[in-house]
Amino acid sequence: MTDERDQGSQETQVWPVQVRWDLGGPSVWTQELLWRCDALRAGRLYERSVFASREEAEAFVAKMHQMEPDQMFNVEAIQASAVWN
Repeated sequence: MTDERDQGSQETQVWPVQVRWDLGGPSVWTQELLWRCDALRAGRLYERSVFASREEAEAFVAKMHQMEPDQMFNVEAIQASAVWN
């Protein structure tokens, strides 16, 4: 009996995707805008983070660029209602 993995089977590889919520204290939950930061690697979503302010999101991007320069980041404003009701 042979193992398909040993024969080089063509398996679809999926990038691990995580969602990180950095929304501060309860007073932040009343805001109408949140900031979503998508980390892309090889054109695919690798990690998604949500922040309470643009400054927090941009600080996160700056820190990540130092640690993982091969990732691309996209920061955009989203309606809080798109995240929860």
